[in-house]
Amino acid sequence: MLEARRRMGKLLSAGSARLVGAMELTFYTYGRLIATSPIVVIVVCLVMAAGCGVGLLKFQQENRPTKLWTPEGSESVRVQEWMEENFVSDTRLNMAIYEADNVLKKNVLLEMLRVHELLTTTTTSAGATWNTTCWTVPAIPTFSYGRRRRDAATVRQKRQTSSDFDFSRILPRDSYCELQESLQEVCLESGLLDVFGYDRDFLTSLTQEQILDEINDAQTSSITGFPINVSQYLSQVRRDEQGYILGASAASHMWFTRVNRSALESGVVINDAGTGSQVDADTHEWEQAMVRNLLNPTQRPPEVHFYLMSASSFGTVSGENIQSDLQFLSLGFGVVFVFVVLMLGRRNQVEARPLLSLMGLSCVGLAIVVSYGTCSAYGVPYGPVNSILPFLLLGLGIDDMFVILEAWQSLSSEEQQHPLRDRIGLALGRAGVAITVTSLTDFLAFAVGCTTVLPALRYFCIYSAIGIVSVYFFQATFFVACLTLDQRRLEDRRHGLFWCWKMSPDWSPNSCSQRDLCNEFFSRFYAKFLLHPAVRVIVFLLTSVLFFASTWGLTNLRQEFDPIWFLPQDSYLYEYFEKQREYFPSSEEPGSVYLSNSSLENELPKIQELSESLRSVEYVAKVDSWVDKYVEYWENAITANQTLFPDRLTQFLFSPSGAQYRSRNFRFNSTLRCREDAPPVTATRIDFSYKLLSSSREEVQAMEAVRTIVQGANMSGEARVWGRAFSSWETNKVIKEELFRNLGVALVVVAVATVVLLASVVASSMVVLCVLFTLVDVAALIHWWGLTIDTVSCIDLVLAVGLCVDYAVHVAHTFLTRTGNRAQRAADTLATIGPPVLSGGFSTFLAFVFLANSSSHVFQSFFKIFFGVCVYGLYHGLVFLPVLLSLIGPASHNAITPQHLTPPHTISSTRSSHPLEQKNGKFVEKSLDTEGRGMPAGENKKGVGEFTVDGESKVPHTT
Repeated sequence: MLEARRRMGKLLSAGSARLVGAMELTFYTYGRLIATSPIVVIVVCLVMAAGCGVGLLKFQQENRPTKLWTPEGSESVRVQEWMEENFVSDTRLNMAIYEADNVLKKNVLLEMLRVHELLTTTTTSAGATWNTTCWTVPAIPTFSYGRRRRDAATVRQKRQTSSDFDFSRILPRDSYCELQESLQEVCLESGLLDVFGYDRDFLTSLTQEQILDEINDAQTSSITGFPINVSQYLSQVRRDEQGYILGASAASHMWFTRVNRSALESGVVINDAGTGSQVDADTHEWEQAMVRNLLNPTQRPPEVHFYLMSASSFGTVSGENIQSDLQFLSLGFGVVFVFVVLMLGRRNQVEARPLLSLMGLSCVGLAIVVSYGTCSAYGVPYGPVNSILPFLLLGLGIDDMFVILEAWQSLSSEEQQHPLRDRIGLALGRAGVAITVTSLTDFLAFAVGCTTVLPALRYFCIYSAIGIVSVYFFQATFFVACLTLDQRRLEDRRHGLFWCWKMSPDWSPNSCSQRDLCNEFFSRFYAKFLLHPAVRVIVFLLTSVLFFASTWGLTNLRQEFDPIWFLPQDSYLYEYFEKQREYFPSSEEPGSVYLSNSSLENELPKIQELSESLRSVEYVAKVDSWVDKYVEYWENAITANQTLFPDRLTQFLFSPSGAQYRSRNFRFNSTLRCREDAPPVTATRIDFSYKLLSSSREEVQAMEAVRTIVQGANMSGEARVWGRAFSSWETNKVIKEELFRNLGVALVVVAVATVVLLASVVASSMVVLCVLFTLVDVAALIHWWGLTIDTVSCIDLVLAVGLCVDYAVHVAHTFLTRTGNRAQRAADTLATIGPPVLSGGFSTFLAFVFLANSSSHVFQSFFKIFFGVCVYGLYHGLVFLPVLLSLIGPASHNAITPQHLTPPHTISSTRSSHPLEQKNGKFVEKSLDTEGRGMPAGENKKGVGEFTVDGESKVPHTT
């Protein structure tokens, strides 16, 4: 068995040697080709990016929640699609909440009236007004006691359900329909002002006692004639012993706007993120103008607090919040640029590399253009979470740049004597394998995310996968070409910023600028300290404690998602939702049961039973069924003569009791007319609302409970359930499963990829272990930081797999290319790859550190999770993994690889120089001569400041 394992290991290593050798030779050849014609390569890269950028002409942004956060193929999506074809709703809801010590006082009611008058005079630049954008209904004629009765004692008496006259049951049919046809359409709004008819003179003339009488006596709206229940507009109501309303702390008011269908066909269509539907430009603009006008506090009494939500508010506020926070990208880019300039070059006029740093960062911009353009060309929508993609690509692109520069700096003195194009080939040949391993694992991690059923996650992963490949290509091509030009400039002693300025022949770099403090720290101090036996024990203990503590934190991680989190807490809309939860929690989540292809005249008893079953569900607050009102209107005569149903349905829907359901709850195959029998009903609906639910688990249970009842109703046609919140509840139902599936598959893919590319099962296992430890630690951190499992954190954790694997893979790959004992190889690995890994991780942190001040849930989650990824990823990559490799690391590939497998011109597989050597159990520094051999400290065959090429003295071209 042992012999078989050895043979398998030799075969794997030999296969890897051939693969790696072929890759190094390919990159060596590719680098020489780039260095031969760098300007041509740069132009080709720019033309390719511009060509892909043409796809941006088809750029489409998706904001609708049902198209982003709802799992594809779910019941909610199927019902939504059915509704868009068969039961589309053109009604849009706008709401306000008034808060005061007593909202029933005259001064508060007059403020409500002032807001109403301000709303009715709101006009947009395009000429849209309240009358042109409102949802209209016919004003039903009624005779109400209301204003004609002032006897308070009479008002206080308990009445039957209604004292109003219903003209539809009094007048002859033709006379009533003639009256109906003469009625004017009025804009629909509902609230306390319905009691007073929006009449300023009348309201001003009333005493406080008369105001309370009017409110307690109201049975129907003075404007529409629809039945009203004043209590539904009030919260924290105060009553006397007889139930007479004396006061309330809050009141709600609703305005209804409409979607102009004809404008949608010929005008600009806006995807409204708040409602998840499309709206015409005029209505959308008017709603925004209304918000601006109504939120103006200039004339508002100080004792009255006003909170507002328009139908377009959510999409507008959340979108503006994310867009405004993109300013942090420019700040992060600036800070990263300064950091890269300091790390890539040396601190003198010639060896500084500001333009090269800028070109390296521009690779991220080119990759973004390619990613956005390619995805747009193929119709992949841009989701709101995609806003974090530039931060991600900025971090990943910098990592590749540092690795390439590290390979360039590590060229031996002998290699430095080769022509420039050979040197570029050698550097890229050495770095190409490393950046290929990390880029491939990153790409595969995101490719796994492309298979998810969550659209927002899939869109982001597609954009990211293409972006990662693009960054990899541009860093290995565009940046290398820029490095070639910059190196020509450096060797010609030209200024680092002003390339036309050539330094004097006697210029030489100052000795201070030749010191690389980061490299000195890793080679002289950190490796010695970390690999000390006592420190190794401490590292294992610390890692174990951290892992077990994080495992406990992971078990407490909650699954919860609330769209309100996408709103800044200082926004007017966030304040509205907070007040809604405080004062009107029971009516927060509406729902509907849709019935189609049913014979209503035969199904009325079943529909009644369905309504009663819905009321019995513990999660349902109330049910508004037109069937109940229909039965009441016809005095329970629902089965007397089914042939009369079409006529009776028409009469009911044109009556004060049923008019409110006419356009809202029914769809007919032709126009409904007052004098004719109702045409066949294609679809109808029953409305209900959920109680305030405390957890995502309850929400899923509430959704499934109603679905179970509807499915068991045994209707002759189709029955469907839809709720406004179902899109997010459906997500909560699958989000945990999707998260663990994506993470599990990503880890398996990373393990397979690292086994193939590293050619070591042991090294691959160690990399996967580091990734797993990092994920557990990060998941616990987000729990302690107040985050939950939602779509955004799910996306960020999938990103974490691709990012944290980079640190460990670089270390493991470098360890496998070193020779000597495990401790020496671990020390050499830290000295060689430690600085670029640390620089890449720290620059990634700098790229998004300003997001800590963001008010966006997307950016806040991104900052918190990636802060943990950087900290824990660097810890496991540069602390835990080197210690683990120094004890049980796999054998070096070079120790068992036949020499003939080493590609020509490269020495990355045979180089055995170590900055540290082990003597008597301790690590001591070993100096290198100009040929790469060990020599006594203090000796150097050539000056630090220059070297010779073709008989001409040159400044060092390594930085």
